[in-house]
Amino acid sequence: MGAIMFVKDYQLLDKTMSNIRPPQKKGHYNNGTQYTFKNVKGNNPEFRRCINTAQMAANSPSPIMLYGETGTGKELFAQSIHNVSVRRKAGYIPVNCSAIPENLLEGILFGTTRGAFTGALDKPGLFEMANGGTLLLDEINSMPIGLQGKILRVLQEKKVRRVGSLKEIDIDAKIISSINIQPHQAIENNTLRADLFYRLGVVFIGIPPLVERKDDISLLVQFFVEKCSDTLGVRQHRLSKQVMDMFFTYQWPGNVRELEHIIEGAMNVAKESDVIQWQHLHPHFKEMTKDLVSGIKPKKSLGALPNLDNTGAHPLGGARLDAENISAVPKTTTLPDGHLTMERNMIGHALSKHGGNVTHAASQLGISRQLLHYKMKKYRFDRKSFAATK
Repeated sequence: MGAIMFVKDYQLLDKTMSNIRPPQKKGHYNNGTQYTFKNVKGNNPEFRRCINTAQMAANSPSPIMLYGETGTGKELFAQSIHNVSVRRKAGYIPVNCSAIPENLLEGILFGTTRGAFTGALDKPGLFEMANGGTLLLDEINSMPIGLQGKILRVLQEKKVRRVGSLKEIDIDAKIISSINIQPHQAIENNTLRADLFYRLGVVFIGIPPLVERKDDISLLVQFFVEKCSDTLGVRQHRLSKQVMDMFFTYQWPGNVRELEHIIEGAMNVAKESDVIQWQHLHPHFKEMTKDLVSGIKPKKSLGALPNLDNTGAHPLGGARLDAENISAVPKTTTLPDGHLTMERNMIGHALSKHGGNVTHAASQLGISRQLLHYKMKKYRFDRKSFAATK
């Protein structure tokens, strides 16, 4: 014989919910936000398509799912969607599903009823607080699978029931969710319910990483230099050619957020200088780019662009371009269009060679499976259609 006691600090739930209220002010919009689409910078064609899709879906009652790597600007998109919608005068409430303990998240989302557990009070949850406004479920794949089923019911019924209550409350909120890994990969890993994905991803927006929109780097650099100049109260700096060349070569695992922090850090160090040099950059960035500075080819990393070998041949099978075979380059009107055409062809050749095997194709292309899945979706490639071509 024995005894087991389960102890939960429900006072922590009470304190947590007491600190969560519909934000009255943040930035200049008095609704809990500080960004609009004016703050979303980029001219890359794929990135502009994401912005257009977000703007068109803003006033739709359908849920929106934002997919992007860490630092691509998912929160920026979510706030901008809210501020361009008819709900902009109501509250915008974000919740990071990975930052709240599992045993507290249900009460925070759905609310609590007096007497439901020791010390429980009548408190509205975030769904109720977002009524008439927007609720952002950030990193939805970090939410426990069991709780995801309850979220699905709320989305389908448009009703929420507080913990310990039998009464259902009608809700009308715009639901935006975000995820930082491929949804299909999250489903395979059993961290995201397939039925919840189909419900939340009615409008699916895949925000491209910075490595896929390097044509925007110059624009972003200028924007962040001006922003940091105002914030830090220092003169505007220009970047040396060496630093800009490294920016265009670097793979940016931290995406736009990393770029902003690198510039802000450099401007703190280079206050008395007009030009940001390599020595002004963050130590971790200098460590990762030291091969570029010394003229040595950078080590191949996940997602890195393939290099030419000593014969001049491209590792993906393409010959070195010269005057004799330059006609092989697609005759498009712009450089971005040509890049997309060549990228699409290279992915198609790799998938054909390996019979639709994504792992082998990604290895040949020198990118991750996750990135290849994203690009296959981008170009509407069906893996199964390549199985018979091997």
